Amino acid sequence: MLTVYLHPRCSDSWHVYKLLEKNSLLELVKLANTEQNPLLALSKSIFSVPAFELSGKVVLQGYFTDEEVISLVRSGKIYVGSPEEALDRLMKSVFSSFLVASAVYLSGSFSVLLDARDYVYSASGALFLPEHETFLELARSKLKAATLGEHDEKYFVRIIAGNFIRDLYWLRGEPLDRSTVENLGYSYFREWMLLRSSLGRVFVPHSRPPAHVEEKVRRAWEYTLDRADTIIARVVEEQASIPDGWV
Repeated sequence: MLTVYLHPRCSDSWHVYKLLEKNSLLELVKLANTEQNPLLALSKSIFSVPAFELSGKVVLQGYFTDEEVISLVRSGKIYVGSPEEALDRLMKSVFSSFLVASAVYLSGSFSVLLDARDYVYSASGALFLPEHETFLELARSKLKAATLGEHDEKYFVRIIAGNFIRDLYWLRGEPLDRSTVENLGYSYFREWMLLRSSLGRVFVPHSRPPAHVEEKVRRAWEYTLDRADTIIARVVEEQASIPDGWV
């Protein structure tokens, strides 16, 4: 049976649940609430939800389509046409996870993913390639060569800004506006971003932050403030659409 890892306040998780319900597939899957078992999820290299596990192995997370979810439930597989397609899926999946995106953004390099074997496989869909055993070396070469250009930065700061506003919404439990964000100021945002991006004592970007980290945080703050009203409206609508107690 396919296990689907979900979070009760995640809009993508709610979307997948509704998709399975609409297609009468809920009885064919087991739902796992990551809020109740966070360390289990992390031990399986689940860095974004929804994530999908078959026979004890997480096979898909990050980037996927509705059609692929349905195919995975019904047949236990999805179609990934080539190693190059899997690499493209991997790069798209980076922007589906705040944990991964913030680590890459603050470190300034995709190399933080080099040895994350289970994540690389599931975020790329490469386990569905006939030659998946050789995919890791190809992925390592791609990640080593990849650079964070100006084009990429907008995707990183977008996911950071969205998570900041969403966290504020959850913490305060009341409507926000741009003035709320502006009054909190850059220092508040900086502390939130560095602490939120940390992984226990494994990855602690604020322990000895180099100059480039400060510059990146500043650019993420400017993006957030410039688009605060739009992001707030989106977050409020998103969260209002998710009922309580569905998982």
